[in-house]
Amino acid sequence: MSFTYNLSFSNEKLLDGLIYKLKRMQEHELAQLLRGASLSIETGGYSYYDGGRGRPDAMATNIYLYVNPINIDGLDNDNTKELLRATLDKLIPAEVGYDVKRVIIEIDLSKDFELEDDLISDLEKQSDRLSGKILSKILPTDIKEKGYYMAEVYTYLYAVENSLRLFIEEVCKDVYGDDYFSKITVPNPLRNTITNRVEKAQANKWLSVRGDSKLFYLDFKDLGAIISNNWDVFKKYFPSQDFIIPKIDEMAECRNLIAHNSIVHETERSVIKTYYNVILKQISKGFED
Repeated sequence: MSFTYNLSFSNEKLLDGLIYKLKRMQEHELAQLLRGASLSIETGGYSYYDGGRGRPDAMATNIYLYVNPINIDGLDNDNTKELLRATLDKLIPAEVGYDVKRVIIEIDLSKDFELEDDLISDLEKQSDRLSGKILSKILPTDIKEKGYYMAEVYTYLYAVENSLRLFIEEVCKDVYGDDYFSKITVPNPLRNTITNRVEKAQANKWLSVRGDSKLFYLDFKDLGAIISNNWDVFKKYFPSQDFIIPKIDEMAECRNLIAHNSIVHETERSVIKTYYNVILKQISKGFED
């Protein structure tokens, strides 16, 4: 068999494929640990002469994964590296002629990482301190895996929700200026909600401040009400209210599921992604017109 010795895709695509494959294998924890990593490929001599196994004329290949320093302990062990090696070996097309011999885990020093423990690594440390018997009862594996899964959903939805807030603010400022909130139509219940939440935020100084914009004191679903009650301002961006409001309402329902620690399934994940992309496309068209 003749080999190309050349990948038809980038190293970044190979890493994306590895993370995707790990998720399909239910290795959500490993996939999470590889977020923000980078990958490089090093080829050496013929595969057969490196370890006594390999295809004739194929190249012995090492793959380096450069990862967040706080994740290295969860990745740099023999079992994990063998799983990653075998998975990467399958992902690289046979005709390329790369036999993956080993995976090397290194710290990525090209990025500014926070070296303090984050919540997820702290969870792992707490898990290590518990006996297996207790752990299986109060923190079973599927709970952690669903936690990693839901963290991704929350991160995406967080971006969606706050993008809409900033979009609304940008449009209103363009029409009414910096004092836009006193000029737009806001239903009284929403104004009362904002007033109460501002007062609580001021009374509880230890809580994170939501920001200067009053829009950040409203719930996701309330953003639809702002658009609906000020349709003259927003109508250039959307075909109709029936286009945008139901989408916000449906994404808000997904947001409520997350807030109540319920599982958001693949259908809801697809809804969030699809709706956000559709909304972004419409918004972009509105700004270009």
